[in-house]
Amino acid sequence: MIIKSIESLKDVLNVNWSDNSLSSYPWFWLRDHSESKEDLHPDTKQRQIDSFSKPLNNTVSKIWLDEDSQNMFIKWDDQSESRLSFELLLSTAEPNSPQSIALNSSNFWNMPSEINIFPEISYDEIMCSGGIKTWLTHIKTVGFVLVNGVPVNPDATKELMEKLAYIRNSIFGGFSVWDNKLENPDDTAFTSLAIEPHTDGTYVYDAPGLQTLHCIKKDSIGGENQLIDGLAIAEKMRNEYPDAFNILCNVNIPGRYIKPNTYLEAHRPLFRVDSNGKVIQVSFNNHDRAPFRLKNEQMSLFYKAYKIFHNLANDKTRQFEFMLEPGKVLTFDNWRLLHARSSLSGYRQLCGGYHNREDFESRLRSV
Repeated sequence: MIIKSIESLKDVLNVNWSDNSLSSYPWFWLRDHSESKEDLHPDTKQRQIDSFSKPLNNTVSKIWLDEDSQNMFIKWDDQSESRLSFELLLSTAEPNSPQSIALNSSNFWNMPSEINIFPEISYDEIMCSGGIKTWLTHIKTVGFVLVNGVPVNPDATKELMEKLAYIRNSIFGGFSVWDNKLENPDDTAFTSLAIEPHTDGTYVYDAPGLQTLHCIKKDSIGGENQLIDGLAIAEKMRNEYPDAFNILCNVNIPGRYIKPNTYLEAHRPLFRVDSNGKVIQVSFNNHDRAPFRLKNEQMSLFYKAYKIFHNLANDKTRQFEFMLEPGKVLTFDNWRLLHARSSLSGYRQLCGGYHNREDFESRLRSV
């Protein structure tokens, strides 16, 4: 889409687009968002203009469009000059609150049969054939991806994870190798016990964005993994249980992790929403929920709402179940999907770690 014409008014600049839509930009906004090298550093992309230390003279001397460079130029009466690209103007054509990379609700799945394109890719395609965009798009669309044909060792798994971004450190370290026979396990995940559907990191203020798991040694029975689309549950509750949905958007639930010399605790609602009411994060871990108390009536309503979510997450028909086998690496969106595991007998060893949410979104923007 291109700019057909512009119209200077007292308070705003009107831009008429080739699809006959109209955008109105305040003069102060235009000057504040100048992309000229004096106003926006060409290398760091950081704003250099100081829009607030003194009143800006927003009187325009001249304004013109350069179709070849796809830029608009504004010369102000103080002889300074602003440049704004058509791309920037188009991307901000409609006023809107800043948002993370959008998740399309049409891709949420209430049961595995609703996954239209199964999210699977080969290790060689990612490492050798530029398949990183496909890999990340699967996570964005479905919430998880399985990578096949991965060499069965920690080094190959770590190298795969670093193709996305650096590996996040946590209370458990960075990239880790663990098994289910630890004498003093720090978490139920390091045992053979069943684990209910949950998200990781409810006891930290910035929960991990992605989690990656690879079973590199397996001599066991059981231990099937389950994935559940938490955002699909959120939309179901919004439509069918609106009062319960609102409670889970507004009650800050404490999560905790306690070990010698360590007591982590963070509070946030089960459904975190943005300024438009869209759910952008699901945080649910009944194992790690810390004690808290509301007024009696509020507590009762919270329990009813929490039970609805709990029962939907534990509904077997909503769960995609599979077995993590050596050579198959799972990466999933920990802000969207809940994960669980059946109990197991025998021995198995896993490796993996976390990525930050912002690094996942950064990679999506840049591939």
